Amino acid sequence: MKKILIVLGIFISTLSFSQVQNQTIISRYMEFYEYNSYSNDFEKKDGQWTESVMEFHEDYYDISIDGSDFARVYWEFEERDEDLGDIYYTQDELKFIFNYDEQKIYFYSEYDEDIKLYTEIIILSKISEK
Repeated sequence: MKKILIVLGIFISTLSFSQVQNQTIISRYMEFYEYNSYSNDFEKKDGQWTESVMEFHEDYYDISIDGSDFARVYWEFEERDEDLGDIYYTQDELKFIFNYDEQKIYFYSEYDEDIKLYTEIIILSKISEK
């Protein structure tokens, strides 16, 4: 019983402090959302079956969409939010969230200084590890 508790404790501690790195993820569906200032909410603009391959590393990730050449994006880990997941910011100051519970990856872009909000979101889903 004591061994089970020790193993469980190690497993939980690695989950709570792990970051997305050194793995390859495949997403098969992509959705596009845009902020509507009148409704004060994000509205879905499009959704499509698209294969995105992302190779995660500590300081960067490589991404290929529908078989295109890989593009490298440098990022930095910001924090782990208990509700949202791991939050990163890219070299272009885009917000990137890997939500483990929902198995979705969120890309926030087009930051509006006036309203202090990212106005566009791309959500990758139907995720599997390669």
